[in-house]
Amino acid sequence: MITLIKNLPDDIIGYSYDDEVTAADYEKVLFPAIEAGSKKSKGLNVLCRLGENFKGFKLDALKEDMEIGIKYFKEWKKIAFVSDKEWMNHIIKAFGFLVPAKVMTFENKEMNAAIKWLLELGSEPNR
Repeated sequence: MITLIKNLPDDIIGYSYDDEVTAADYEKVLFPAIEAGSKKSKGLNVLCRLGENFKGFKLDALKEDMEIGIKYFKEWKKIAFVSDKEWMNHIIKAFGFLVPAKVMTFENKEMNAAIKWLLELGSEPNR
């Protein structure tokens, strides 16, 4: 399931992955949020949180994830990935270079730091 994170600054799109993520989650929640965000700003700042009860992605969801990444390829500005799952943080760090955005990982207790980083101009990723 994908849910939007509320009460974020206007130029940040925030969402959380919980339980099992499906293609329908992307179609109903994430695609509309990214589409709306891309229309109102010059570049997408994204806060992606992996919930404690995250179980994984259905195969069709991985296809949708790739599709959204490609469709908005030039619009990604910064991505803050928030997770306490060390294995996932390592994957994000290893493959973050594949997107044209600055990517940083944070632990759940660092949620405010992730938001602050997304709001900073010209900040370089350091982890």
